[in-house]
Amino acid sequence: MEFTSGTKKIFLFIMEDWKLLLFLTFIFSVYFYYTSTFDFFEKKGIKYMKPTIFLGNLGQRLIAKKSFHLFQLDIYNYFRGNPYGGIFEGRRPVLYLFDPELIKAVTIRDFEHFVDRNTLNSNEPRYLKQSLLNLKGPEWKNIRSILTPAFSSARLKCMLSLIEMCSEQMIIYLKQYDKTEVEMKDTMGHFTLEVIGACAFGIKCDALTDENAHFLKVAEKFNFMPKLKRIIIFSFLIFMPKMIRYFNISFLYTPSIEELVRILKAAKEERRLSGNKKNDFLQLLIDATESEKSDTTSKTHLDDDTIDAQSLLFLIAGYETSSTLLSFAVHVLATKPHIQNQLRQHVEEVTSGKKIDYEVLSQLSYLEAFLLETLRKYPPVSRVDRTCTKNYTLPGTSVQIKVGEVVAIPIYGIHMDPDIYPDPEEFRPERFMGDEKKERSSHLFLAFGAGPRNCIGLRFAMFSAKLAMIALLKNFKFSASSKTVDPIKTDKTAVLLKAEGGLWVHLEAL
Repeated sequence: MEFTSGTKKIFLFIMEDWKLLLFLTFIFSVYFYYTSTFDFFEKKGIKYMKPTIFLGNLGQRLIAKKSFHLFQLDIYNYFRGNPYGGIFEGRRPVLYLFDPELIKAVTIRDFEHFVDRNTLNSNEPRYLKQSLLNLKGPEWKNIRSILTPAFSSARLKCMLSLIEMCSEQMIIYLKQYDKTEVEMKDTMGHFTLEVIGACAFGIKCDALTDENAHFLKVAEKFNFMPKLKRIIIFSFLIFMPKMIRYFNISFLYTPSIEELVRILKAAKEERRLSGNKKNDFLQLLIDATESEKSDTTSKTHLDDDTIDAQSLLFLIAGYETSSTLLSFAVHVLATKPHIQNQLRQHVEEVTSGKKIDYEVLSQLSYLEAFLLETLRKYPPVSRVDRTCTKNYTLPGTSVQIKVGEVVAIPIYGIHMDPDIYPDPEEFRPERFMGDEKKERSSHLFLAFGAGPRNCIGLRFAMFSAKLAMIALLKNFKFSASSKTVDPIKTDKTAVLLKAEGGLWVHLEAL
């Protein structure tokens, strides 16, 4: 067979420059793969942010130019006036919801279509995989039903004396810093760790009596992330999201998590061996396990790893979020003395001459409003997301969401929307009182999430926060110090809310 001169030239070019052709083919394949999803929203007629290859719309976040909270606010403002909009996390499309009715539909009314959270799905240990945060479908529902009684009114009442004891220890601890500057995030972390240890696991953490206590030092580093690890995780999420399932990767600091699990396992075994029963979270899990063993029809499979997962989640989630709430609340007191005076007067009027019990706590309406307003302006988590588990069409639209696709709700954006919360930068507890509270849809306050998959410990968090604030207001006056930064600058590397440089106040015993 004879070749034409043109064919011969092409053949010779391929033979001589195959490496260049292979390289160009590789470049084209990579470009095609990482941009092949970029028409996802355009095909659906949805407004979206123009993405960049590899990074999508995460450029500012990956180089830590903007905090995660402000990033969510930017997304919200970019799509203002639209019921929904799209962004890209790497090559993965994420549909954001902004319309209140759509948010209600996805989180509450049509929850069965969005049961699962969007999780990392790495090959991490079962004591992390099996936590309520990561569980999916029926398994999540079963474990949630087992855990719910741990936060009933009856159990909270039983915990009151323990939390009061921790509050008294906190006052003693803080008095050593009288008339000095104090960083409140660490201080409130000591308190919340002591409360959770006592109320949930019967563990004395010594967090308020010994600043070098082992449990405290271990717990404080649970979310520490070295720079190299941060780069590795983001590289997986952006470039190889499907490969992450084969690696033991977690956002948590492995040495601390392993030691915390060891401590919690020891507490569990000691409880089982001693036979001493307590009315706490750990006992509820142990009893549920024993009950399941005797019930041959049970399908819950509440094994030791699942118990350890819930224990660890309760510890680290409660420790981080409650300490954030209390520390930002004290910052507000220090920078807004008129609110501090009004709140102290309110607490004195309601509690004067009374024993602090569950009923008295329920009467502290202004204190509750103050804490809710703190959570509105400073929510520990800035976004909530859900993975579609059953094909769904957004109500009133032709937009279809398929199984596996992710929807997100920008908590911080909603909380700072002037149409929902007028003058959002102003701190005003009255937003959560009287008619103003009644006239606003409850699902537009998202500090604890919304719907069946909201924060299971929200009542415990508010209960312990109220007791802590009563003790603080009765014993101390807070004011701005030379280290106080207002308005607060948020840490650009953290996912959860964190103040850059800490939250410093001047403290004076009353």
